[in-house]
Amino acid sequence: MRPSTLFSILLLTASGWLLDGAPLGARDTPEPASGGGEEFFVDRLDVNVVNVEVYVTDKDGNRVTGLTRDDFEIFEDDRPMKITNFYAVADSDYSGVEQPRVIQPEVRDQAAPPKPRRAEIPESQQLHLIVYIDNLHIRPFNRNRVLRAVRNFLRTKVDDGTRVMLVTFERSLHVREVFTEDVRQISDATFELETLSAFSVQKEQERDNVLKRILRSDTVGEAESHADFYAKATFNDVEVSLRGLREMVGTLAGLPGRKALLYVSDGLEMIPGQDLFQLVEQEYRKESYQTSFGLQANRYSARRLYQEAIAHANANRVTFYTLEAAGLRSHSSLSADRAGGTSQIEIDFTYQMNRQEPLLMLADDTGGQSAINTNNIAGALDRMADDFGTYYSLGYVPSHGGDGRYHRIKVQVKRKGLKLRHRDGYRDKSVETRLSEGTLAALLYSVESNTISAEMVLERSVSGERGSIYLPIEVRIPIGALTLLPRAGSHHGQVRVALAAMDDDGELSPVEQVPVPIQIPESEIAVARGKYYVYSANLEIRPGRHKVAVGLRDEISGETSFLTHATYVEGG
Repeated sequence: MRPSTLFSILLLTASGWLLDGAPLGARDTPEPASGGGEEFFVDRLDVNVVNVEVYVTDKDGNRVTGLTRDDFEIFEDDRPMKITNFYAVADSDYSGVEQPRVIQPEVRDQAAPPKPRRAEIPESQQLHLIVYIDNLHIRPFNRNRVLRAVRNFLRTKVDDGTRVMLVTFERSLHVREVFTEDVRQISDATFELETLSAFSVQKEQERDNVLKRILRSDTVGEAESHADFYAKATFNDVEVSLRGLREMVGTLAGLPGRKALLYVSDGLEMIPGQDLFQLVEQEYRKESYQTSFGLQANRYSARRLYQEAIAHANANRVTFYTLEAAGLRSHSSLSADRAGGTSQIEIDFTYQMNRQEPLLMLADDTGGQSAINTNNIAGALDRMADDFGTYYSLGYVPSHGGDGRYHRIKVQVKRKGLKLRHRDGYRDKSVETRLSEGTLAALLYSVESNTISAEMVLERSVSGERGSIYLPIEVRIPIGALTLLPRAGSHHGQVRVALAAMDDDGELSPVEQVPVPIQIPESEIAVARGKYYVYSANLEIRPGRHKVAVGLRDEISGETSFLTHATYVEGG
């Protein structure tokens, strides 16, 4: 899912006209408005509603339903905001009370029990669920045990209509199943994951070896070098995993609605090597070891990386649900008969807390839930499902528009004794950024929304200079669907067009955008409203199968559309 140099979008032959050969007044080829002349219009509509999901429980952890808009207050950067949109979901099938249950033996063709389907909900509340298995930081046995519970969770707790995707990470992202409403398809696909390699066993063996080397060291310098080597390698692994998580979140940015990412691993270290530096300090106290293990270990703190991942998720309305696959742990990493007398439990406890803190932080700061140090995976998943079926969505319109800054969010409820969870902020993205993200979402996940009723036509590819191949594209936009403003004997408008493409291997072109001014004489406007404005462009492309996505935004009304088209390009 990285930008590729396999193809690029060229807007060199961009032109506009009315379909059926009708002239476009005095302008046959539109040109973007520039600062040297009069703008076609002054203002464009940029109403960006910020939606915040809020999960409310009482002091005993039970879900609270029946609240109204008047029960909530919402603040952005400590300033009160008016709640313009309010949406409440109360699903009585999910009580929120953990009920231990036995998972029956799995049968691949076993029919799932019937699940009630909720009434249709707005696009802004559509749930996208990503099941994300971090094979770099998980043991195979732990993963496969969790997958059994995940399969049951998908078939019994995930509502019909929820779009689910399956992803694994092995130093790079692998989308095993793209978004689908066929939950059974995702559930069946998880069986194949049980055959994949998982690397936590190797990593923990490496840690055990380092522990032993530290204990056999002759000097504090030698011991510290072993801890330092481990910390560097582990920090690199954490950085790689978080980069994959950020990449996944980035691809979700343009999806409308709610996005929940179920992250499954044995844990990630907040401060790689913290427990080993603690061991070095305790073993060499008598040698006047002056530097505390905390100062030494903090050189490798990954806290900033986690904070960046959280801010990235909040900016894209992604909530993390983290699940520690290791379950209840025993402390057995150190031998009890070694010299020095360092407490085995103390070192192992530091190691365990260090790996659990990021799971708690990722979930808490995005408004989700974490499940750590538990063998009741089914109960933990049930509690997460409660969020999907019982929540409040508060929407407000910020006073700024697309300033690119991160803004803090705080929600309060007026009734006493209630607890709230929600994401703690968002990034106010520009119109151009939102259009690019929506175009990529259409390209990657076939999420189309064509409210403008535009059409895309891909012509037969043609050969260019030096063996290049060009794919002509026409985007046909109904004039009647656009908002045009009268001025000086003409009607003016502007459409922003975004283009992107993806080959059969999933390689992406950059998203290119261009503003397209439209000017129609007053005498022709009545006829023009029944015709199409056509925008054409050339896509330089290589032979093979490709998918092309177009994003359109009416700059006056703010209406957007996203559409895709698949094609096969023959060699030159």
